Amino acid sequence: MAQEITLSGTGKESFREKFQQSLSGARPAVVGIAAAFVSTEGVRQLIRILRACGEPACRLVAGTDNAVTHPQALFAAREQGWDLRLGKSAGGIFHPKLMIAGDRFARNGGVSNLSTVYVGSSNLTKGGLTSNVECGFIASSEGCLESASLAFAEIWKAARPATDADLRNYAARFAERSRIRSIAELADLGVSDGDVAPVGDIDLGALQPPAMPAMGTEFAVAAWAGLQSFTGQYRFQLEFPKGAGQVVRQLVSAHAHGDGRIDVYCPDDESTRSMQYKYYAQNSMFRLNIPNDVPGIAWARAHKDGVAIVEKGPAGGALLRIRLLRPGADAREIIGRSAMLGTWGRTTTRPYGWY
Repeated sequence: MAQEITLSGTGKESFREKFQQSLSGARPAVVGIAAAFVSTEGVRQLIRILRACGEPACRLVAGTDNAVTHPQALFAAREQGWDLRLGKSAGGIFHPKLMIAGDRFARNGGVSNLSTVYVGSSNLTKGGLTSNVECGFIASSEGCLESASLAFAEIWKAARPATDADLRNYAARFAERSRIRSIAELADLGVSDGDVAPVGDIDLGALQPPAMPAMGTEFAVAAWAGLQSFTGQYRFQLEFPKGAGQVVRQLVSAHAHGDGRIDVYCPDDESTRSMQYKYYAQNSMFRLNIPNDVPGIAWARAHKDGVAIVEKGPAGGALLRIRLLRPGADAREIIGRSAMLGTWGRTTTRPYGWY
């Protein structure tokens, strides 16, 4: 293969297989990638591709327009040792999909002695690499066009290095936008790496928990847990595991009473109650003892279903607010949002999540 128009996602080879074949044959020393959208699964798959090809050095220019790229993917890329920059556009949005490989990075930012070139429709996402119908131009060795290196050099020079502040500010913006968007909008934008329907009931018990969420717990302001299991008779003892527990702990922070009590606002009866809590740092479990008179407790005890969601309390008032929801539209929105963002997990008895 010197030059080829490749079509993937039609039941034959995926783009990932095509790209890995080209890199494996060339064994390049460096790889440069510019992608409009980057997801956690896209980065994880690229890590595996590069390891199989001798682990060449990598430069990544990622787009952050419209808050679709996963912030955790950018953190993971940098932790991998890749040279990361954020794409910029003088007008419009940053929207290229260009991948090149060769012997070394040139002074102008391009790649010398090209051995692989791809330009097409595939983003650095799970869908772009494995499942979407994608079309592009791919070339190897003598079929590579030197103009591809010049194009990457121009993109690289225009992009800005990704600082800690840049990544954290983008992660906060992504989290905020993702809480506002509907589940259908998250699906239409391709934010999710998972195979999740944007409407109807979502059974997380039938899905595999994600290897990496789109956003970290430190940027979340809400946590939820299923009500399929609980303990306590005089109090409804509900545990928020792992990531969900970390988020509730962040919301409580240092403002909770020293005796393990906290004021919690219950909007369904517009009252504030003092509740006991305990945080287990060794496994990030947050246990909240909810009084039996809180709206929704009696139904949850009887049916062992629904979800409880904890969020920041009203400004100037209680630190937390809590609602216990029966299965229905509100519960589907909560579960679906975490499903789309990969911000969920499950114990042996129930799911939990955050956003």
